[in-house]
Amino acid sequence: MGVALVLATRNPAKAAQLRELLAGLDVELSDGTSFPDPPDVDEEGGSHLAIAIGKAVEWSRSLGALAVASDGGLSIPALGDGWSSLITRRGTGEDVPDEERARRLLRRMRDLEGDRRACWWTEAVAVARSGELVGAWEANGLEGYIADDFVPPEGGTNGFWVSGLWITRDGTRRWALTAEDAARLGDPWMSLREPLRGLLTSMDRMHRMA
Repeated sequence: MGVALVLATRNPAKAAQLRELLAGLDVELSDGTSFPDPPDVDEEGGSHLAIAIGKAVEWSRSLGALAVASDGGLSIPALGDGWSSLITRRGTGEDVPDEERARRLLRRMRDLEGDRRACWWTEAVAVARSGELVGAWEANGLEGYIADDFVPPEGGTNGFWVSGLWITRDGTRRWALTAEDAARLGDPWMSLREPLRGLLTSMDRMHRMA
C-alpha cells in the first residue's frame, strides 16, 4: 500500500491538476471533499510559495497527515499596482461566477492592446507532514496574452476561469493546448512535476522499508 496523501484543496480544478501531476505514483489520494471540516487557511503571504507552504503545513497539522498544497496566479504587468498575481481569484470578486470574474478583468483591460495584454502564470507546490514542511518549489511560465473575450471550455471552467482568457500569440486558448504545447510554453505545473514526484517516490521507498 502506497503513501496516503491529502490534496489540500477544495477547488476541483486544483485537485484535478494535482491528481494529474501525481498520476502513476503509488499514493492513496484524498482531497478536501473527503473531510467534513477541512481547515480554512488564510491565503496570505508575500509569494505563491509562502502561501502554498502555509496551506500544506496547516492542512497536514490539522489532519495529522501528509499533505500537498498549491498556489498560483496570473501576472499582468500592464495593470501595475492595480493587479497582483497573489489575488488572482479575489482580485475580481470573492463570491461571483467565473464568467463574471472574466468580465470584470476584461473591463479593466479594455484600453490595453497588443503587448500590453501580455501575461504569465506562477505556480507553487509544497508538501508537509504533521505540520512540518518537507519540500516546496515555485515556477513561472506560460507567457501569453489576455484575449479580448472570454471563451471557456465546453465542460466549464471547473474553477480555473483564467483558462478561458489566456491565449497564445496565435489565439489558442489555455484549455485548448496539447501537453506538448504546454511543455513548449513552459507550463509551471510541468516544471514542478519532477521534484514533487521525486520527493514522494523517495518517501514511499522509505515507507516500504520501515
